[in-house]
Amino acid sequence: MRTTVISKETKEQIERHRRFWVQVAEQHDWYTEPFYIQVWLDDKGNVADSVSHIGMTSDIIIPSL
Repeated sequence: MRTTVISKETKEQIERHRRFWVQVAEQHDWYTEPFYIQVWLDDKGNVADSVSHIGMTSDIIIPSL
């Protein structure tokens, strides 16, 4: 299993994406706590994309191949 080190900057990016998805979830009445997202990282460790949906049970971080 490959280990991915998440930098402080990447953690901040993840939290910005989480705040965006919290707004979406609140607008559509599916916000719950704790609130989880899935993010894809590019080859430099930056968040390339994200998603969330009702019923997620943990954050998912997908590193670049």
